[in-house]
Amino acid sequence: MATYISFDIGGTDIKFGVLNEQGKVLEQGKVKTETCGEKIIATLVDIKEQWSKKYTFDGAAFSLPGFVDVNTGYLKTGGAIDDFYGFQFKDELTKKLSLPVELENDVNCVALAEKWRGKAQHVENFICITIGTGIGGAIYINNQMVRGHGFMAGEFGYMFTKNVFDIEDKATASMSFTASVREGLRRRYSKLKNINSIDNISGKDIFELASTGDEVAIKVIDDFYNNIAIGLYNLTFVLNPEKIIIGGAISSREDLIFNIEEKFNQIIKSQSSINEFNVKELVSIEKSTFNNDSGLIGAVYHFLTMKNKFK
Repeated sequence: MATYISFDIGGTDIKFGVLNEQGKVLEQGKVKTETCGEKIIATLVDIKEQWSKKYTFDGAAFSLPGFVDVNTGYLKTGGAIDDFYGFQFKDELTKKLSLPVELENDVNCVALAEKWRGKAQHVENFICITIGTGIGGAIYINNQMVRGHGFMAGEFGYMFTKNVFDIEDKATASMSFTASVREGLRRRYSKLKNINSIDNISGKDIFELASTGDEVAIKVIDDFYNNIAIGLYNLTFVLNPEKIIIGGAISSREDLIFNIEEKFNQIIKSQSSINEFNVKELVSIEKSTFNNDSGLIGAVYHFLTMKNKFK
């Protein structure tokens, strides 16, 4: 059975794994992400060499942040990794690893993992959204990934959830600021409570404070859910997906889907043209299947698709 090495490169960690052609993770690990591109590549080579003592690899698959040209392997942007902006990643890694290489955007990989082995296996129209430091998205419509002109489709974090024209720093009205854990929860709470650094408070801390009656925490969380619901409402009526699949660490919260659906329903009920509906009739909102393994699995699925292994 063919074996692949898969890498999910994030701004904080590089997750890596050995997967078979059925998408099963055989072994895995993670290391901290270096800030220097050359050091990151050296780390990738070292990981591959170490695992090559045990496995013979048929290819290397990559999940990466930013605008990824899947046809050429060129990174237009590289997320938090400055050296990956305007970088011909595929050619460089093919040479360094001595393996066939394919790469895909990180949230697109989450969607592909769901399509291959998760909650979207029999779904032709769905979207994924990841809620974390920022907001990421992926669009899968008519049984194919939508990448758009310039490979920027699915960048939901750039959508606005409020009127921007009266705001000097307009980026603060985007979903990445209003509906992310870092900005929508941690930074907003820190500002309202005069906490010097957001590093001194976590999203988990804020939810715990709300459970004890902290009024600021309760307000911040309420606004956080409002902004997620506004974004998902807009996407539902633009794309008409059967499912919205939510990833990111916050998706482990048991009350996440319930609270989003409650806010979504409030928006629906406020409009006479659609107030006879409820959210469950319009779209199914669900948690992602694989959590931290999504990128690894989706990257291998993309590799196999690009190499026509499913034909």
